[in-house]
Amino acid sequence: MAVLLTVLKTILILLLVLFLIGILLLLVVLFMPFRYSFSGDIDDPRGSPEVLHLDLKKDVSVTVEIRWLLGAVRTAVSYDGGIRLMLRLFGIPVPEEKLKQLLGGKKKAAGEKKEETPDEKEKPGIEERIDRILTRVQRAYDRADDALYALFGTEYGMRAKARMIEQALHALRKVLPSHWGLTGVLGLGDPARSAGVFSAQGILYPLTAGHVLLDTDYEQYRYDLHWAARGTIRFYVFLFPGIRILFNRDVRRLLTRLRRGPAAERKEKDRAAECAL
Repeated sequence: MAVLLTVLKTILILLLVLFLIGILLLLVVLFMPFRYSFSGDIDDPRGSPEVLHLDLKKDVSVTVEIRWLLGAVRTAVSYDGGIRLMLRLFGIPVPEEKLKQLLGGKKKAAGEKKEETPDEKEKPGIEERIDRILTRVQRAYDRADDALYALFGTEYGMRAKARMIEQALHALRKVLPSHWGLTGVLGLGDPARSAGVFSAQGILYPLTAGHVLLDTDYEQYRYDLHWAARGTIRFYVFLFPGIRILFNRDVRRLLTRLRRGPAAERKEKDRAAECAL
């Protein structure tokens, strides 16, 4: 009996430890920020009389980087004449070839052919294919029409849409870049059009003050630009708005309506007609 109690006690302790580890990992994923940054350059110091004069492989470079766990996990994608991938786990680099294999999946060996079964069904004719396509298009159209009616033609749909937009904007404000900037020279090949660069900066000044500083070239098409931004993302920012959306009565009713499809609209109209009588 004592041995059995000891075994049960050990199992319960292990389960408790695993549970606490799971809770800890969940909290880390929810609250530990993902820090992202992206930057890019367009190298066009002289400009040209032609609008499309840039060589994307030589003149354009872009880098996107994401860090997590204080830089223990770090990944980056860059383009500078070609796409390059980088992943570091606790300072150890993962070979780029393995990353491309993981992202690209396994490829079939050269010369490998699909085995044909003797009882393979005959391919449908052209008329049958067209009929299937038209049926799918009609179903998609009915679904889209029903979804639009549910969103814009019902009171609960309007309330649900407003609630979802409100929560989405609330989450979006917390994940937008905290620091960003755009500098360089933007020439549009004509004095009047190039002067519009300064006009646009003046109109958008309340939004771009301290972030955008552009000069212009009045004679050439010139796109000598540099941009950079960085910010943080925490998953709990999406968790709480998502919970508020899913537990909203109007949203649940809307989702039920969309899941049932166009038949739900006819039922609601029949009920409304019965109530009117």
